[in-house]
Amino acid sequence: MRTLPLLILAACAGGKETDTSDTTAAAPFGMPLVEDGQLYAGIARVDITPADFETFTDLDGNYSFDGCITDPLATRTGCEEPFDDLNGNGRFDGLWIAGFGSARAASGVHDPITVTAVVLSLNGEYVSLVGIDALGVLENRIRDTRDLLEAEGYDRDRIIVSSSHTHQGPDTAGIYGIDEDLVTGIYPAFVESIPGAIVDAVGTAAGEMVPVTPTQGALFMSDLDSAYNGAPFGGINPDPSVEGGINDIRDPVIVADQVLAIALDGPGGRVATIVNASGHPEVVGDQNGELSADYVGYTRDYLERRNGGLAVFLSGALGGMQSALGATLPAIDEDGARILDADGAPTWLTAAPSGPDWEFARTWGTLVGQAAEAALTDTTPWTSIRIRHSDFLIPVDNASFKLAFQVGLLDTPDDYVIQDSSCPGFGVDRDLFGCIPSASWIAELGPVTFGTAPGELTPELFWGVPEEDAMVDASLRADDRRWVQFDVDCVDVPFEDCKDTDNEIDGCDCLHHHAVPYRITDDASLDTIASMLPGTFKAPIGIANAYCGYIVPEPDYNTYVSVLTDDGDHYEETNSCSGSFAPLVLGAFAAMREE
Repeated sequence: MRTLPLLILAACAGGKETDTSDTTAAAPFGMPLVEDGQLYAGIARVDITPADFETFTDLDGNYSFDGCITDPLATRTGCEEPFDDLNGNGRFDGLWIAGFGSARAASGVHDPITVTAVVLSLNGEYVSLVGIDALGVLENRIRDTRDLLEAEGYDRDRIIVSSSHTHQGPDTAGIYGIDEDLVTGIYPAFVESIPGAIVDAVGTAAGEMVPVTPTQGALFMSDLDSAYNGAPFGGINPDPSVEGGINDIRDPVIVADQVLAIALDGPGGRVATIVNASGHPEVVGDQNGELSADYVGYTRDYLERRNGGLAVFLSGALGGMQSALGATLPAIDEDGARILDADGAPTWLTAAPSGPDWEFARTWGTLVGQAAEAALTDTTPWTSIRIRHSDFLIPVDNASFKLAFQVGLLDTPDDYVIQDSSCPGFGVDRDLFGCIPSASWIAELGPVTFGTAPGELTPELFWGVPEEDAMVDASLRADDRRWVQFDVDCVDVPFEDCKDTDNEIDGCDCLHHHAVPYRITDDASLDTIASMLPGTFKAPIGIANAYCGYIVPEPDYNTYVSVLTDDGDHYEETNSCSGSFAPLVLGAFAAMREE
């Protein structure tokens, strides 16, 4: 391996500075770690699409396995659908798709499931940004990845892995198998391949780095084109619920429609495009049995076809939840041009009523790619790269996650949950199952700064709550564009009285009530993540280096709902490790801000 002297500048981890200014080290994977003021980049992609998995005969066409996992020929009563027992073990070893409920077994592959890594270095500092087509890779798999990298001389704290959260890919958490039979959704060969694939992608990218010139920028799709907004949001889109092409199914409607992009151009042309955007990759819909990266694959394809090089997609703030599914989009042709009517007005595309909707996914993916191109307006040279992170323990007190851990559904080793005095409250709080390790990162890349979260972040935690009267006055919510599910009987009912019950209080449906005033924290020492980040362009990276479900503002967190109850307008809480999740993430950024 080629080695170069490396002057490592002070790096931050867990709120501590490490002075390594007098040490030198071999450059991992031969990357160019030289103090010459030049930015270097390399990018690589590894195909991790599972092969030779068992499939079933979908007799009723509902894309769900209605057989019995130990009855290949479906001969027993209640075992309606047979499966191909390729390995002859008498058990259905299918691959469960992550999203839209359990028991959706893959029937084939539509497009590849991949890992893409871009490696950047400047003046002896470096970082790898990795995008993976996965629901969410759990922290223990990322820890394994960091161990493997460290064995190669790579600083384990200089990698950020963002799961796209595709709902058409293999289940990487374990919650999408067969619920009633407590069958995990984990396909062992797939999840076990992830750490090695990430290391392969990083190693290949690092070994092929070249000098590059960056261009960057960010925009909001709601500002880009009125066709992305419904009338309540000042646009011409026939869907009144859409802002920036996105629906938010949880009140208040606060969308994450920013698209941030970085283009890295080398001597031979485009090397890499980094695109960061929000929105669940679920727009193919639930009537699908083929593995896919969903719209994310189309975004990458569009950018690579048009500009060359490879594109890496980093998910943004997905909570709320953010999705183009069910929206109305401006129709485009195969080249991405708008399809207009005879009067020159846009024509519109809505999701197909049944079956997989690849055209809708292609359209949204292309529109995101076009927004990324439009965002590339700033040519400020990079003068530095700085990476820091802050560790924390997430308490597991939500019934959904406690159950999943207890019955062994999740992709975690038996000793993964911390159940001792190092987990604050363990042994005292009867609702606390234990704690799991996690962290948030700040990656300063020239004028661009990313802040990461180990879950699906609601946009307001990053950007803040809109300064609108209905956010503080419940009497104005009934007719407000952001409070589409508001129950008028809740005007005079304190949310505190509703947050731990499904009862009606004075006619107020507590499961559709939200905090008044609506806010992200009650802690005056905490602020929005964006306000705690330096840089000209700021963006969240979601489901980064861990995954523990949704991250919901603590003042609006309903502690009653779980997978065992109705959830009303508080679905996110059923799939969140804890109501303390958001304060922990905000606290991590506050700690890093002080460094």
